[in-house]
Amino acid sequence: MPDLGKGWTPGDLDEDWEASAEAKLETVEFDTELGIEISRDAMALARGEMTETAFHEKHHEAVFEEFGIDQRPTYETTVKAKTDDDGDALPGVPDVGGDAVPSRRGLLKTMGGLAAAGAATSMAGCLDQAVDTPASTADSDGGDVQLGMVIDTDKCIACLKCAEACKQENDTDRGSQWMHVFRYEETEYDDVSEGQMPRPCQHCSEPSCTYVCPTQSRFKREEDGIVLTDYDRCIGCKYCEVACPYGVNFLGKDEPTDKSPGFFGSDTDKNDRRVGGPPPAGVMGKCTFCVHRQDDSAQKGTTACEDDCPVDAIHFGDMNDADSQPRQYLRENRDQSRFKLLEEQGNEPNVVYLGNEPSKDATPTDGPFTYEDLGMETLADDGGDDQ
Repeated sequence: MPDLGKGWTPGDLDEDWEASAEAKLETVEFDTELGIEISRDAMALARGEMTETAFHEKHHEAVFEEFGIDQRPTYETTVKAKTDDDGDALPGVPDVGGDAVPSRRGLLKTMGGLAAAGAATSMAGCLDQAVDTPASTADSDGGDVQLGMVIDTDKCIACLKCAEACKQENDTDRGSQWMHVFRYEETEYDDVSEGQMPRPCQHCSEPSCTYVCPTQSRFKREEDGIVLTDYDRCIGCKYCEVACPYGVNFLGKDEPTDKSPGFFGSDTDKNDRRVGGPPPAGVMGKCTFCVHRQDDSAQKGTTACEDDCPVDAIHFGDMNDADSQPRQYLRENRDQSRFKLLEEQGNEPNVVYLGNEPSKDATPTDGPFTYEDLGMETLADDGGDDQ
């Protein structure tokens, strides 16, 4: 992922970024060059530098050729499976029509034994300074619900309890940290300062990860703005991982950890989509804002990371509701500096940070607590799969 913090620009999608993207994609049986190019353009689309029409005119044919389907959310025309001259579905292409989307299992089956086996084995940013402004809208105290967070980095003590609670709640794989706490040092005029920044999925209003998903398994839920993965539709192409500037995606490996007794929440949402809990092997997973809680009347409006934070640094709720907990916290701390992570990217993240924003040159560091101290594996260097 690009360096976190102020000073990051779209120009940082350079050779180093491309090399990192290539390393992520080389472990799956899909077009690496297409994944890199479409991800780069998805970020340009989020920034408003490319229109949806141009985006699809440029990539539709290649996406269709690679996957036999193109259900990306910015593509309004119904796409049907490729057929031969007699109208029969071509080998290796799911036979779908209308708005139907093939299940992951069905799509892998049509890929053919060898390709399916290869796929299966390899699949193992600032809020406006006006204090009362919602995170994702310029004005409006009502309207649609947009769940989000305010995280006070000045209160955070980098104890990693939020990361531990997330793992216990969601039963994620070893090495998959849906909530990760970055600890860093800044040096200015020989003065060294330390900081910390918890990083869940940002649940963006303009999620570039959804733009690249050929089966629309990655989607933004209409009723509350949570960005989720439909585990039954995901084919593990990892394009969403490359298109996300925040490094929050992890490919499921079915490697349980002793930190959790197992997932006890409902793995399906109200629309019967399998979106909660740990992803199956070969399926992309990430922070869900504890979606199983949001669909449970007894736990609605809560997350595990917020519940277990000992210093009350995390505040979760509807960022469009002026009376919600995060909006109230912003008003109560109106004099504190604030930022959104990589806001220049244009994804419109719905996590607002209070405190000083780390610079691009911030140096990662350990302590005062380590993941090993709590019996957890550290995050992989690329912010994604364990290497």
